[in-house]
Amino acid sequence: MATRKQFTEAEHAALYNKYRPKADSKVLDKVINYLKEKKKTLNVAVDVACGSGQGTVGLAPHFKKVIGYDISTAQINEGRRTTTAENVEYDVADAENIPLPDNSVDLVTCSQAAHWFDFGAFFREVDRILTPNGVLAVYSRGDYVLVHQDADVGKELTKIYKECTWKTLAAYWNDPVHATRQNGYVDLDIPYPDFERVTMECQMDLTLTRLAGFISSFTAYQRFHRENPNDDIFTPLHARFLQALNVQTLPEETIVTTSCPISMMIGRKPDTNL
Repeated sequence: MATRKQFTEAEHAALYNKYRPKADSKVLDKVINYLKEKKKTLNVAVDVACGSGQGTVGLAPHFKKVIGYDISTAQINEGRRTTTAENVEYDVADAENIPLPDNSVDLVTCSQAAHWFDFGAFFREVDRILTPNGVLAVYSRGDYVLVHQDADVGKELTKIYKECTWKTLAAYWNDPVHATRQNGYVDLDIPYPDFERVTMECQMDLTLTRLAGFISSFTAYQRFHRENPNDDIFTPLHARFLQALNVQTLPEETIVTTSCPISMMIGRKPDTNL
């Protein structure tokens, strides 16, 4: 199975760019610190299935050059349009055919996308381009939980969110693919001796408007919307959230706190010269 095309239309790519979160600082710290254990000079990083650069731009301060690859031309165009770092570039390529020489990359990252790959072919390609002691880091967010100082309110907010994302959109998810992401990639493996799995919890404050925008960037929502272009799921969603919070503010003024687990696989290519 080659990389599957998702998020490819220009309008969807723009939503993805606007509403998908950037890479969490905890993730970046873990990856960079792990890499620096055996590499002191960081030259080139590659972000595979980079989307419009959500994880790519965070690597820029640490490397001489960062390249983001994605199979979607629309996503690449969004990344080029909005990225200001001079050492970041983007190009179209799939995960199983990365257009770089052997032993030329210090770090390969992949966020929220490995469940779409032929992972065996992807790993062989990564192993080809990594330098000795180079690192592959694959990570993904789990499902959001909404937290509140009143635990009962938090439970109700989470229930409302999950009813929208997993009940209303239930028929529009690709179950086998998303099961791989939801279970923290336990079905995938990086076959290097120096390998570990890491789980961390990350929180983020969002307005209700941005939370709805995040949902609108889901492939499941895009499929739903194509079949039901006149169905507005967000007005009633906002109303339920505001009722649970017992507030009368506008959605763009109402902030909720989201929490989600991040599952990471990280491994280091052996140095065969030792």
